[in-house]
Amino acid sequence: MNAWQYKIINIRSENYRLDPNAAEQMNRLGQEGWELVSITSVNFKSGATDNIAMVFKRPAQE
Repeated sequence: MNAWQYKIINIRSENYRLDPNAAEQMNRLGQEGWELVSITSVNFKSGATDNIAMVFKRPAQE
C-alpha cells in the first residue's frame, strides 16, 4: 500500500489573478517531488475569491 504526504498552499488572488511569483514556488515544489492534485477557491466572507488553495502530494519519505 502506498503512503502519501500532503501539503496545502494558499496563494493570494488579487483582481482575479494569481501572483506571478507563485509559479516559482510551485516549480520548487515540483522539483521536491510534490504533485498538484487539487485546486479550489477560498472565500473569506467577502463573496470574492481571496485565495487559491492548492493541495500537493508526494510519496511518503521513509
